[in-house]
Amino acid sequence: MPSGPPRLLVGESVGADFEALALATWDRFLWLLRARQDCFGDVRLEAAYSLGSRAGYDPETATATVRVPGTVAMLQSGLIHEWAHHVEFQCPAHQELRPMFLVAQGLPADTPWRPSGKTTDVNAEEWASIPSEQYAEAMVELVLGGRPIPTGARVSPGAIRVLEAWARGD
Repeated sequence: MPSGPPRLLVGESVGADFEALALATWDRFLWLLRARQDCFGDVRLEAAYSLGSRAGYDPETATATVRVPGTVAMLQSGLIHEWAHHVEFQCPAHQELRPMFLVAQGLPADTPWRPSGKTTDVNAEEWASIPSEQYAEAMVELVLGGRPIPTGARVSPGAIRVLEAWARGD
């Protein structure tokens, strides 16, 4: 594992204004996850003018892609949501968070984190019921102090507290 905190590697597709916003948001994200920084590595950021959703994450390349242009709220929400998936896929300690998060969400601790054989290319109602997506939305709420872009994903106050404690290393 490289020394130092994980880096945000900004691709050539990212404009200077979006890069500045992304780097400032990355600093907030890393500060929140300061106790877990040795658990996940660098993530690449790309921008796309055409994307089926506001953002996406590719775990094979550790790349978050965000649709541009967008409002600050839309861009930050997309960034944090996808970075949450980055942590989910790269950090083995994330496995210990899942049962606690599920219970705090009012779900059985053995609820599948992601439906097997499905992608997140599902309708909005089904997407909102996927615990992995609820977790990513909880991360948005935790980092930004709320969710500036409403989604159908329910996030309980208890789930936010569980996520915050896990991020602190508790």
